[in-house]
Amino acid sequence: MNEPWGISGPAFAWLYGCLVVLPFLFAGLWAQSLRRRAADEWTPPGPYHLAALDGGTERVADVVVATMVAGEQIRLDSRGRVTVLRAASGDPLTRAAAELVPRAGAGGLYRLKKLLSRSAAVQEVRNELQLSGLQVDERRRRTGWLVALIVYLPVLALGLARFANALPLGRPAGVLAGLLLAVVAAIAGTVLLLRPSRAVLPTAAGLRVLGAARRNPALLPGVAGAVALGGLAAYPDPVMADMLVRSGDATAKGSAGSSSGGSGCASGSSCGGGGGGCGG
Repeated sequence: MNEPWGISGPAFAWLYGCLVVLPFLFAGLWAQSLRRRAADEWTPPGPYHLAALDGGTERVADVVVATMVAGEQIRLDSRGRVTVLRAASGDPLTRAAAELVPRAGAGGLYRLKKLLSRSAAVQEVRNELQLSGLQVDERRRRTGWLVALIVYLPVLALGLARFANALPLGRPAGVLAGLLLAVVAAIAGTVLLLRPSRAVLPTAAGLRVLGAARRNPALLPGVAGAVALGGLAAYPDPVMADMLVRSGDATAKGSAGSSSGGSGCASGSSCGGGGGGCGG
């Protein structure tokens, strides 16, 4: 038998092609299976968990900001900068937000939301969702992609060894070269999927909970409930909603900074008078 390693080139290509596809396929199927996990007997205690399921950690930050504005704990100026009006108490998320206001500085509401969405208090909301079965377990999801990455390393070594063996023998290696490129691409994709995800991936049970909340808005009354499922644009006061959206968005924040400073929150009429959360 004159074939390298006792196997013909086409046969090796077919077998090697399977090795290229299978690790990625199984890791993807594993990640999908985690989304079908049944939930424990647990009901979200408030809007923060539903906000996380619907819009991720930044939506949780939206709810915190909105409730603090409505409760006159913070206010915004015309440039979106945040001022603490009175100390937050009770809720660990509002306390965390109040502590982060000085760090936000000139970055204003946009910066505050970013800091808060990455804070330990908000991550605890994600942890509770994962433990309850309403969110995909991030550790288990990443484990699947880590296993795929480990498998790909000997697969790559095998392909390189076959390629190095084929060249001196003058064997055609174009198909194998293409498969090696596919392995490299699969490894790159696996590394990207292995990275910690800031996105909240609801399980099937989480989607059911979210659907029930949408069908029955009475389950989430007030400002917190509206913002949890609709973002800052759903804030009950349209003028304040517009200001919160503009201040909390990076692109809009930049354009607002180049406009006249007299508009927006600095004028009392834009905020419906009163101190509120607007600083008018």
